[in-house]
Amino acid sequence: MRHFVARVAPLTGAVWTKCGAAHRPRFTTHWRERLCAHSTAFFREGLVSRKRDPFTLALESLRSRAEEGVYAPGAPVIIIEEARRLSLSTTPVREALGWLCGYGLMERGALGGFLAPRLDPALVRDRLAFRLHCLATAVNGAGQAHRARNTGPAPDRVRLSLADHLLRAVQETGNAALIDAYQRVNSQLIQLAPAERRLFVDIDAEAEALVSLFEGPPGGGLPEALTAYHHRRMEAAPLLVIETKSGRSPPPGEV
Repeated sequence: MRHFVARVAPLTGAVWTKCGAAHRPRFTTHWRERLCAHSTAFFREGLVSRKRDPFTLALESLRSRAEEGVYAPGAPVIIIEEARRLSLSTTPVREALGWLCGYGLMERGALGGFLAPRLDPALVRDRLAFRLHCLATAVNGAGQAHRARNTGPAPDRVRLSLADHLLRAVQETGNAALIDAYQRVNSQLIQLAPAERRLFVDIDAEAEALVSLFEGPPGGGLPEALTAYHHRRMEAAPLLVIETKSGRSPPPGEV
């Protein structure tokens, strides 16, 4: 604390007085306000700096590209090319790719390096089934009680999307393990979204119906609707995989 006060005291014009054996600063109300403003800026600057560290930059970019399906399934992710794209050294890129392996968004190659995860119908079905399990646990448990207390019209509130409602339902359980599991599997399914839109012509109406059930009172058939929503995609898993691979947008410079 003394080090921090010593740094800001010249800026605030604090008056130092002797109190017992120690010297303590005495601030008027004006200088107290200036000190608070300066300390807030000081700590905010530290938080921004941490957000901008190379590892975080690499992780955010690579995770976004992996979720969006930028990398072809099973194709190598070249560390030096990603480092050049991000204007970073290879170290934070390699560390970020290693982290994404633990999240299921990257795979380690048999001979080293990293690969975009492979897609196959069985894996897609398993992931959809597990996401459904997470949501069923949520809507039939603690999350249901919370929604019962928070239903009703709210015209001044921004309406949540279906994805927001799904995540919120799991978060309302307060179960950290369930939340983490849901976020991981959902992150692995995001790249299927464009394929779903091409395959299911009624996707917007389907999402709107689910949102209405989330915002309505309990007992409206939400668990059954979520089950039908996921089973539809599980049955279409082979087509979703084909559409995802054929509709992938290659990154700039890829032939």
